[in-house]
Amino acid sequence: MTMITYQEGERSRFRPSPFVSFIRPAVVTVLALREAWRRRQTEKMLEGLPTEIRKDIGWPTTNAAPSRR
Repeated sequence: MTMITYQEGERSRFRPSPFVSFIRPAVVTVLALREAWRRRQTEKMLEGLPTEIRKDIGWPTTNAAPSRR
């Protein structure tokens, strides 16, 4: 038989330092900027592919006319 217990005392003693609370938003911002940069690089790479390949993978054309209704 397995018994799992939770000890509240161990967790409540941990208090993040002011440095951690300061650095967390900076890390989140850096990660968001890196993700945006990677997304732009991927879009540039896809736009550089030949038209036939972009059409095969379903990438929208840059000069597509808006659809008429």
